[in-house]
Formats: sequence, C-alpha cells, structure tokens
Amino acid sequence: MNWITIYIKGRGDFREEVKRKLDHSHLNLMPGSIGGAVDSSYTYDMYWVDEDTDLQDLKKAIGAKVIWKYRLQFYGSLEAFIESQHTHDRSGFTKDEQARINSIREKAKDW
Repeated sequence: MNWITIYIKGRGDFREEVKRKLDHSHLNLMPGSIGGAVDSSYTYDMYWVDEDTDLQDLKKAIGAKVIWKYRLQFYGSLEAFIESQHTHDRSGFTKDEQARINSIREKAKDW
C-alpha cells in the first residue's frame, strides 16, 4: 500500500474535531504532525491517506459542517500548501477567492 500526504489548513483549532470524524470513518489513514506559525490565525494538520482514497471521500468523512465551520482547505502537495501561506492579502481572502468576489460584484452591477 502506498500513501499520499494531504495537508489541511483552516481557521481556528479544527484538529480534534477532524481527528474524531476521521477515526470513525472507514478510511485507511494515519495522522501526521505539522507545526504552525505562532502569529498565524490558521491552524495546520496533515494526514497520510491510502493512495486509492479519493479526496471527496475524505471530505465526506469529515463532513460539510466541519469544513465550513473552520473554512478547511485541502492540499495534495507540499508546494501548493506552502504557496497557500503566501497568497493572502489584508482582506484574508486568497487570490482565487478575491477573483470570485470581484466576478460576483461585476455581475451584480448589471442587476
């Protein structure tokens, strides 16, 4: 069996709640440990998941309520995870989120 690493980033300390949800799931995984910045408003966690596990299955096991509550973001590579730490502006939104907001604002002008 081969493992892939999934990095999770969220607001607030979601780790215990996510761990409890995943412990009761049928997924084959191992918890990892990752340090976070002291001055960061984000919390980080990681799991090694069986390579045959789909990310959607992992998200379903955690549940939408928890994902929305902590605004969880999932990354399948270390590069994407590290890049996400540097893509926030002062508003707290990622570049992708800000682009979506701007798109909605443009469409709202026509209404």
